[in-house]
Amino acid sequence: MQHELITLKNNLQTLFVHSPGSTAASAQMWFRAGSALEEKEHHGIAHFLEHMFFKGTEKRPGAAIAHDVESFGGEINAFTSFDYTCYYINTPNSEIKQTTEILLDMVSNPMFKEDDLIPERGVVFEEYRRTIDNPNQYSFLKLQNSAFSGGYAHPILGNEKTILNFSREQLTHFREKFYNLSNSLFVIAGDLKDKEEIIKTIEGFQLPRGPRTQFPEFKLQNKSTTEIHEKDTHMVQMSICLQAPKFEEPQAPQEDLAINCLGHGESSRLYQELVANDGLASSCGTSTMFMNKGGLHYLKFVFPVENIKKVFTQLENTLLKTLSEGITDEEIQKIKNQYIASKVYDMESLESYAFSLGHSFASTGDIGSEDEFIQRIKKTTLTEVNDALKRMFKRSLHLSVQFPDGKATTSIQKDVKNFQQKLEKKIKALKGSHPKLSKPTVSKFDSQVQLYQVKPGIKFLYRQNTLNPTFVLHAYLKGGITEENKQNNGLYQLISSTITKGYKKVDYRDLKNEMDNLSASLSAFSGKNAYGLTMHGQSEHFNTLVEHFNGSLLEPTFKGLHIKQEKEMTKRAILNYQKDPVKQCFRLVAETFFHGHPYAMPIMGDLNSIKKLNGKLVKETHQKNLRNKEILITYCGDKSFDEVYFKLEPLFDSLKSRKEKPPKQGTTKPKSGQSSYLAFDREQTQIFLGIPSKPLGHKDNIILKMLTTHLSGQSSELFVEVRDRQGLCYTAQPIHFTALEAGYWGIYMASGHDKVPAAIKALEDIISRLRDDSLSEDEFLRIKKMIAGQSLLNIQTNDDYANIYSVTTLQGKGLDYYHQTNKNVESLTYENFKKSLKRILSQKWSKVIVGREDIEI
Repeated sequence: MQHELITLKNNLQTLFVHSPGSTAASAQMWFRAGSALEEKEHHGIAHFLEHMFFKGTEKRPGAAIAHDVESFGGEINAFTSFDYTCYYINTPNSEIKQTTEILLDMVSNPMFKEDDLIPERGVVFEEYRRTIDNPNQYSFLKLQNSAFSGGYAHPILGNEKTILNFSREQLTHFREKFYNLSNSLFVIAGDLKDKEEIIKTIEGFQLPRGPRTQFPEFKLQNKSTTEIHEKDTHMVQMSICLQAPKFEEPQAPQEDLAINCLGHGESSRLYQELVANDGLASSCGTSTMFMNKGGLHYLKFVFPVENIKKVFTQLENTLLKTLSEGITDEEIQKIKNQYIASKVYDMESLESYAFSLGHSFASTGDIGSEDEFIQRIKKTTLTEVNDALKRMFKRSLHLSVQFPDGKATTSIQKDVKNFQQKLEKKIKALKGSHPKLSKPTVSKFDSQVQLYQVKPGIKFLYRQNTLNPTFVLHAYLKGGITEENKQNNGLYQLISSTITKGYKKVDYRDLKNEMDNLSASLSAFSGKNAYGLTMHGQSEHFNTLVEHFNGSLLEPTFKGLHIKQEKEMTKRAILNYQKDPVKQCFRLVAETFFHGHPYAMPIMGDLNSIKKLNGKLVKETHQKNLRNKEILITYCGDKSFDEVYFKLEPLFDSLKSRKEKPPKQGTTKPKSGQSSYLAFDREQTQIFLGIPSKPLGHKDNIILKMLTTHLSGQSSELFVEVRDRQGLCYTAQPIHFTALEAGYWGIYMASGHDKVPAAIKALEDIISRLRDDSLSEDEFLRIKKMIAGQSLLNIQTNDDYANIYSVTTLQGKGLDYYHQTNKNVESLTYENFKKSLKRILSQKWSKVIVGREDIEI
């Protein structure tokens, strides 16, 4: 269904709801005017006016309005509330134009004849009497009178005195003051293929002009109230109400969820404890009623009088337990689902959908306010709901109890008041929200990034990105190849390749099926100084997926079958790499620059070390790391901090505090100035010219970052010289590898075996020129601009953000290492750049060649 809001030539706001092919239609006239606007002598006039509109126009006198509608199978009715009134006709779509004309004639041209006024007083008075006789309605009137204030404290129907004395002048005055164009919305819903004709019909009518209604603020009495009365009924009816915020306030969805979690539906806590378990009560329920400016939370219980003390005790226990322990995420999600489902079900009926839009206008002046409220409901977090629940019940509590005739004894009335006083006292004594984490470290460059110290050695990095309903979740543990030796080389790669193959509660096949069904991914990684898990998913599945994340991290099974399979796959990969000249080239590069350090070893291990690895070693190593190594959990996505932390709390609770150690600083013995050669019978020869670089965080890496940027890209000096001008290769690129304990920088090129001497000379010439002549100041400034632009392009996804913040945080380099590095680039002077570049490039260069034996070098 499509809808369009238009102000027509007669200044009437009209909402067109088009449902192609619909056989039914609905016309609705909404006025933002109700009983809350009435002065004392006019109590009930809004409702009385509703009745009088049905008494005919000059064109349709008497009962002709209803007669015409009912003649084509339609139905006509109206209702009045505190803040609005609605008149509507549901009709076959074939009669939509006539229906439009009838309804607008009715509200535009009322006669309010004296002959109709007199009998209608009696009719409305009988409706009032019916309300007095009805125990439910009478109970609400008593609560209204005792707890409400201002224009909301009197019955919508008025009272005997006002009803029996309404005059035509009162009707006319109220209508002209409030039933005007500023407070009106006409809704026409159906198959609107004749929309232009319908518009002509609408524009043939004119409502009075006037100012927009200014509603009073809805407020309950400041102090708690207790109201007790008797009625000829069999059961006790008890109502409790609390002040609610305004609909548009941030607390509104939080409190609405809280009160509905407490008592809406048969699976709610109150229903289960008071009705389902022991049958103490016959029924109970909770709801929120929003007025134009404010609202109330409402709890209602019906039970036998003999159960009153047990009901009081059980109600008190349930409320205090819920306020202390909190509502669960599952309970909140249930109510959220019901909200969403209600909007879906509204779409089944054209009338219901149109009513929801009209009601939005009547309540707030905005047809989209209810849909917007649903979105706010979706974003509300567990902590917000539990905080709201405590906040609500610490307000003044208003109690109304209706007893069967003769049962409201002095003793029972005392019990009621004691219950209320005792409950309020115990609620006020409750502590606030659960203890918060210590104040986070916030990025100086990105205020969305917050780093929390959960406990010594355990950190949580959170970044909210509300642009997309997706998330990434990372776990980083200190470890990796730096923890290995020749005997167990490949251990961490084996851990990372098997850690996602099932955990204690879920086997591998079920886990992968769940990931696929939810279009999510769970993978692992292993690097030089860390290893861990990465999960990507849609936020709507976060609660389910995070359980798999936690389980895979804390209780991976590392089954023997999977260990055996991965060892075999690793052997195959190693054998395959032995036939790959590029892989062999960079193996030699690592051995050259990381000589004497674990970094020099292949991340997968070798054929000998792989044989020695087993499931026991894998499991013991990981579990030992969970107990002792520093851990960082990172979340980037659209969910709020509270919502994420709540689901990760079991993970954090299971991890004990551990010592935080300074970053590891191993030593390397690079083979500077040496050449390494490996014979490989291929058409192309792999060439790498390089120098060792400093560990992560050293200022020299800023110079090398800028040099790498200068020599990258299709317009770079490197690309243009060795490829475009000399045709020496297909690809050539600078390589800057930086790790926590060491690194290297160089130029890699794959060149034909017959071009190797020329290729090496071309690279050495470029390096010599850069060392001796440096770069021009314009080139220097261009590099800065390139780095700034690349930084903007390279950080877009949740995973991008997780990566730039996490590793350096885990390794003690600081939350803002990435941004600070770019800042250092920005502040670097040209003179310092030239001096540093000359010094760095003046080192002894190493050469790695992988190619044919007949190569001339």
